Amino acid sequence: MSKRDEKIQELVAERERTLEEIEHLREQLQEEIEPASATDEDSADAAAAIYERGKVISLIQNREDRLRSLDEAIERVRKGLYGICKNCGEEIDPERLAIMPETSLCVRCANLLESGPRGITQRRRERPIQVADDDQ
Repeated sequence: MSKRDEKIQELVAERERTLEEIEHLREQLQEEIEPASATDEDSADAAAAIYERGKVISLIQNREDRLRSLDEAIERVRKGLYGICKNCGEEIDPERLAIMPETSLCVRCANLLESGPRGITQRRRERPIQVADDDQ
């Protein structure tokens, strides 16, 4: 079996685990919803239930995002692009891939993305200013 096939198999297994997590969370959400609709709750209990449901929904959305990222990673393996940063084209650290096999960004680009416009502005400031010869 080639390394490419092994990586696809590894990512597919991670995808299956993520699908199982989503199914478990959906069952948990359903269990939260059913009793609430059958009983009258006081406002504190209702607020706590809504908060818990919100947490579970957020976890489901997070896992669904990961699922999409895993699908993209599988496709990148097939195209021979796995482990290459989508932003800068540099190799992604193997340790990062071991922790987050679905990642498509190197640490530097991920940090720039997370820091938003501020990170991009700072990066622009770090670039040397080009001065034309006739301006000197």
